[in-house]
Amino acid sequence: GIVYGDLVVEGPRTDLHSGVYGGAAPNPVMAVAEILTALKGRDGKISIPHFYDRVAEPAPEEMEAWARLPFDEEEYRAKEVGSPELTGEAGYSVLERVWARPTLEVHGIRGGFTGDGAKTVIPARAVAKVSLRLVADQRPEEAVEQLKSAIEGVTPMGVRARFEVLHAGAPSLVNPDSAFIRTAASAMEEVFGNKTVYMRSGGSIPIVGLFDRHLGIPSVLMGFGLPDDNLHAPNEKFYLANFDRGIEAVALYLERLG
Repeated sequence: GIVYGDLVVEGPRTDLHSGVYGGAAPNPVMAVAEILTALKGRDGKISIPHFYDRVAEPAPEEMEAWARLPFDEEEYRAKEVGSPELTGEAGYSVLERVWARPTLEVHGIRGGFTGDGAKTVIPARAVAKVSLRLVADQRPEEAVEQLKSAIEGVTPMGVRARFEVLHAGAPSLVNPDSAFIRTAASAMEEVFGNKTVYMRSGGSIPIVGLFDRHLGIPSVLMGFGLPDDNLHAPNEKFYLANFDRGIEAVALYLERLG
């Protein structure tokens, strides 16, 4: 699931010269940074009160299945992420962090002067693009209110802050023992020639959560992407051979459903 929106912080009535007003006028960009760091600690834990109350822990059987996966953390860091170190919520494995734990991420910050060269401005307004990834049993409408309340509680003096929701979607978790899932797995195994593994993902397709909540039916999500597809990056790609295999796997799945 997901909650995505703008953290909007407003301070002075207009942009100000920092050489004239610096030290007295509040700075919305600094306030954005202060609010964001108050919402999530260095240990990766989200500091929003009651945010974790509804988080459903993975079943022991699912944890055991994840432990059997051929996952190399160092290879994941070096080849997929490419950062000096991996970060995240302390006390949880990498797979738990990305598959079973909610997250708070910042996708961009704008405010003040961002062009080439120098301009000593104190901005009147700053905006941060923020999302919460939700996991099983969390409710987006509840998470929105928790986030708004938390922002109100940590907003520094001299500025006004608000969170404007852009879109939200409920999480959905499908039982891997579902006949639909098992049928899909067998179809993919036959087409791709490898054993199908079950994983969670934060792709966050809102309609899936709506189907789960209002229709009470499981959704089958068949993944054909590869780790090096660079999702959301400028050089995002899709392996064309998997496009053809995907069509074949979906057709076989529908045929076996009858």
